[in-house]
Amino acid sequence: MTNTTITSLSRRKLLKTLAVLGVSLPAANALLSLNKQEFGDTKERWLSAQGRHKEQFSLGMINPYQDQTELALSNFRGHGLCQNPHKKEQVAMLARRPGLQGIVIDLQTGNPTHVFQCSEDHHMQGHACFSHDGQYLFSSESNYKTGQGKIIVRETQNFKQVHEFSSHGIGPHELLMMPNSDQLVIANGGLLTHPDSGRKVLNYANMHSSLTYINSQNGELLDQQTLTETKASIRHLDVSGDGIVAVALQVQRDALKHNKPIELAALHKPGQPLKTLTAPTSLLLKLSDYMGSVKINSPHKVAAFTSPRGNLAMFWNIDDGSFKNHHGFHDVCGLAVSQDKNYFVLSNSAGKIRRIHANTLKEDPTMRLSFPNNSWDNHMLSVSS
Repeated sequence: MTNTTITSLSRRKLLKTLAVLGVSLPAANALLSLNKQEFGDTKERWLSAQGRHKEQFSLGMINPYQDQTELALSNFRGHGLCQNPHKKEQVAMLARRPGLQGIVIDLQTGNPTHVFQCSEDHHMQGHACFSHDGQYLFSSESNYKTGQGKIIVRETQNFKQVHEFSSHGIGPHELLMMPNSDQLVIANGGLLTHPDSGRKVLNYANMHSSLTYINSQNGELLDQQTLTETKASIRHLDVSGDGIVAVALQVQRDALKHNKPIELAALHKPGQPLKTLTAPTSLLLKLSDYMGSVKINSPHKVAAFTSPRGNLAMFWNIDDGSFKNHHGFHDVCGLAVSQDKNYFVLSNSAGKIRRIHANTLKEDPTMRLSFPNNSWDNHMLSVSS
């Protein structure tokens, strides 16, 4: 393996050059170790895929207390991340659609532990989640020969595939476990793609998106919710502690025959239909039909949504569905809830970080961070060590 080095900046200084690990993995040319002395005792880190080109693609790990970041090179553009609830040191990052790989990092050492690949004729859809007991990893994938959405189940000792379920739709994207339940909730985006044509949508005419619930043990379909607007793709979701699902939508405007604005946020409460959330039309028009991420702050009963095309973060109350506030931030997409639940954490592709107080829904400008050598991708994960 060729030896290389990479540097990462904090706001105040250039961090020391990290030594590349001598690990031979099919999906990674090199991985950079964490500085345990700096990171070992912190209570919280923010993780995000990052990078502007293949040589930089990595899992970025932000220490908000020491205003610095470290990188683990992945050799592919990552997208969603998830943490094992029973092995806090274990984090998985999935390749952006239509990638073929996933990687597992040990946060305590910074070492890669596993790289896994899609099975034949499959591609990744960018997201995964662990089971409540940490024994399984569920990833959203697609069989590009049949067009069928798949949920792939891997055990978490060696990350070998043990099951394959139907997602009961096309183009499954984000998925999560429901609280205190074996149910998986899946955002079936309805968009058919193929690795040979990249991210081009191949089925505008007959796309069908759904919010789908399945039994995570056997793949049984338990419930399926749809929207009136068939060209609204259900892409991202989050779940509150009491089982409310917040849904972020992306409208395929090229497939529509009108120019009317369409709501891009929705809630699904147990026993009720999926319902869109209203917002001021002036803000809705700025979003360019695209919400990129969603997170619920359960104690504060607020769902935050981000739109990189609209340069906006927007906030709704999840109990009554009322619109609460918005915050302008260029190319904002990454979104997390701080471990103490006091803040929403926002990131953008320019390496900037902002914090919005969960109570006032206003930014504290004194808490801004900037890492100009990093380009944060669409999603962010707050983890405890």
